[in-house]
Amino acid sequence: MITIMRGLLVLLLSIPFSGAAQDGVDYVGATDLREGLYRNFQDFRNNAPAVPLEKIRDDQGVAVTDLRRAGGKLYWQPDSGDRKALAMDKLWGFCQNDAVYISGGNGFYRIGLLGSLSHLMVEQTYQDWNSGMYGYPYGGVTRTVMVQQLLDMESAKFLDFSAAGMDQALQPDSILLEEFRNLPKKQRNSDEVLFRFLRMYNDRHPLTFPD
Repeated sequence: MITIMRGLLVLLLSIPFSGAAQDGVDYVGATDLREGLYRNFQDFRNNAPAVPLEKIRDDQGVAVTDLRRAGGKLYWQPDSGDRKALAMDKLWGFCQNDAVYISGGNGFYRIGLLGSLSHLMVEQTYQDWNSGMYGYPYGGVTRTVMVQQLLDMESAKFLDFSAAGMDQALQPDSILLEEFRNLPKKQRNSDEVLFRFLRMYNDRHPLTFPD
């Protein structure tokens, strides 16, 4: 009986989750993402940057070709009229060379694995106030660390790359959620298991963009 049940579970996990029908094109590595700046999450999901890359200029009026290395103030040059200053700290993110970079922590960070559940590394700075230790200056110590995060493309929420975050992310898929919860707690918190369930979820719930 156990062997039969395991066989049925493998079969169910291999079938794409039907869910609500979504019109559009499923994302694959070769999908063409339009280059430019996203003012918000919906710009990204529509594959429609609010400001195309070819219309971005630096303070000297020179076209910007690499947003990752652009320094100083940036401007948007409309088809007609004066150029407009761009507040980069107000943007959701940008796309360049089919890679998506999201504003977070101390700058813009690339989505390493793009899908309905996406994975990225983000640099965060925090103040350590443990002044009870010798050698700590008055006011604590500023520390910068890299943390892993999940981005849920359905809710636009950032989640911890942890057992708790994955448990929340898997809520729409009861089969995967049950399999995940049946694992020992130590396994659920391992990167290997978290990445495995991220990929299984993305296989069953493809990320789609408009035609």
